[in-house]
Amino acid sequence: MKIAFRQLHFTLEQKERLTALAQSAGLEPLWYAESAAPDPAELQDCVALMGNFPPEMMKQLPALRWVQSPNAGVDRLCGDLYAHEDVVLTNCSGAFGIAIAEYMLTGLMMLFRLMPDYAANQQQKTWQRAGQCRSIYGSTITVVGMGDIGSRFAHLAKAMGATVRGVRRTMGDIPVDFDKVYTSDRLAEAVMDVDAVIMALPGTPATRHLVNADILACMDKRTIIVNCGRGSTLDEAALVAALQEKRLAGAVLDVMEVEPLPAESPLWHMENVIITPHISGRNEDPINGQSIYEIFADNLHRFIQGQPLSHVVDRNIGY
Repeated sequence: MKIAFRQLHFTLEQKERLTALAQSAGLEPLWYAESAAPDPAELQDCVALMGNFPPEMMKQLPALRWVQSPNAGVDRLCGDLYAHEDVVLTNCSGAFGIAIAEYMLTGLMMLFRLMPDYAANQQQKTWQRAGQCRSIYGSTITVVGMGDIGSRFAHLAKAMGATVRGVRRTMGDIPVDFDKVYTSDRLAEAVMDVDAVIMALPGTPATRHLVNADILACMDKRTIIVNCGRGSTLDEAALVAALQEKRLAGAVLDVMEVEPLPAESPLWHMENVIITPHISGRNEDPINGQSIYEIFADNLHRFIQGQPLSHVVDRNIGY
């Protein structure tokens, strides 16, 4: 039986440890390079895949029992991708919270402190004040999606003096770092009269365009949107209209409905929009890579021992 690894940014020592762990259980480890295209023919007796593999290939592996993704978002893997219904899908939710929360805070502060304006002035060698700055301290921020990423951001924002609202699917106790919690059906109320809306949602049918034209209309002209979850959760056309009509103050976007963002998108040319190419939580970042390795190693040990895996994804809801 085999176990295959692909597109993983582990150190040599980490790879050797995973290899030794697999071999100790009689599994033949196969490591594929970043650009290598796995041949389904040599993986017919493969019981586990760890890393990024073509979804269409997974359906061709009759012995497959487990897929471990290095990503937190696994929406592209939740459809009818497997040869057997009993294939377990696990992700790396929780590995990216620190890095993405820092990205969100950085982007929000850049717009609050008018840094894009000052960067443009620097390029033009212009010594000129851009206008009135804003602070995290004393602001009100709504975090849509209270998982690891949203909670990490809430912790940072709360520590800096913000009032933090949270939005999640179901009601429960109010976690530390949140002042108030709303359920998703009260999203319109949750985003009213706030300085920023932070989006940290998975991509599922239930979250598609959760923030749409009606929700955007509930926001204040001073509101800045930050989206690092999935591009599908934000109605991009409605966002463009709201920004063009100055019904919002700006946006920080690391994810888009179509990636790469098409060259004709008006978002490219908006001075109050920061765009990055889906890099807020890269697997290559050392702090993320260490967390991913720890999840992989723990789950591989569990798999070998016949124990329940951690980070199991419910493919019906997408996370």
